[in-house]
Amino acid sequence: MFTGFDELTIIIPTVSRPKFVLRQHKYWGMSDANVVILDGANEPIEIPESLRHKNVRYIHTGTRFNDRLATAGKLITTRYAALLCDDEFFAFGGLRAAIDRLNRDPQVIGCVGRSLFFFVDQGRFLLAHAYRDWKPFSPAAQTLHSRLQEDLPPNKTHKAQFAVMRTPEWISIFENSYRQFFSSGYTYERLINLQRTILGRTEILDDLFWFRSMENPPISSENVPRTGKGEFVRWARSPEYQEEVKFYRATARQLLIDGGVAPQDVKVFEERFFLGGVERQEAKQQRLVRRFNRRFRSFVFAWSPRKFRLFAKRYFSNRLLRIFGWQGFTIGEMYHSLNGLGTRFVEREIEIIGRLSLETAAELQLEREKQHDQ
Repeated sequence: MFTGFDELTIIIPTVSRPKFVLRQHKYWGMSDANVVILDGANEPIEIPESLRHKNVRYIHTGTRFNDRLATAGKLITTRYAALLCDDEFFAFGGLRAAIDRLNRDPQVIGCVGRSLFFFVDQGRFLLAHAYRDWKPFSPAAQTLHSRLQEDLPPNKTHKAQFAVMRTPEWISIFENSYRQFFSSGYTYERLINLQRTILGRTEILDDLFWFRSMENPPISSENVPRTGKGEFVRWARSPEYQEEVKFYRATARQLLIDGGVAPQDVKVFEERFFLGGVERQEAKQQRLVRRFNRRFRSFVFAWSPRKFRLFAKRYFSNRLLRIFGWQGFTIGEMYHSLNGLGTRFVEREIEIIGRLSLETAAELQLEREKQHDQ
């Protein structure tokens, strides 16, 4: 039993992924953290009695993704809160470090830690480093103006979407970011980061914190559009969505005004947030396309950038990836790597996550085989 998390609430939105919902029940049932799973599917999931735990609540709402997160704050009664995807994990040691840091320093509103990608390939649980390039706020970024200078394009600090935060800040951030539906699923996290920067500092701890799943592609649906017209740059520049874009920019301006930004600076910071964000995303996409074309033509996949390898893990078959030698670390190899980087972690926690991931992969494989036989 992992204890010491009774003042933390984890909000987990889900839709149509019952195996992963049941996995969350198994994992969080080992702790005393308060977990609320919000299901937007048409039909509810039947939770077996053996997996029901008093600290894990499953709520079938059938509502849109943004509606669930905009109203999730009403379900939180603890001091701290965090968002988690339905197929991912937080490490208990990382959560404890984040809570301890917040308890010690009232000037910090949230904490993240080190992250790992994980996936199952040919019966093996494999890991890869994630987001090691995230930048912290500098020690000098104590004022609102200095934080905005460091976070907004052309600069950048770490993301805060999955940070453990003080509950009042978490509720404010998620209500303001998700209360309006946008036809691009990538808009919300940008508003989250903006308001985080306005409200205060978040920090990166050198503790293993977040296990980012590579088991499923990102969900893109009518409720959370992320591909086609829902891609951020296309959405931002499409005549079809200009009213949404205007509202989005007005929301950003209002957040800056309400946060106390000087009137003469609001326009500059909003343009850096929106126009700078669009330009940076477009440049990033162009770099990835150029790298892909260059690497593909020369078939030098073994030397391709890590970010593209991680993208490929989602969209290419395992067999193709093995041909090009794109493999993650085994658990033992990752222990050695984390130790070398000075990142704190608990072996048992990684092993539990590995076991649950292998179990889920086996169950899904069995389902596919049954469907194929039919």
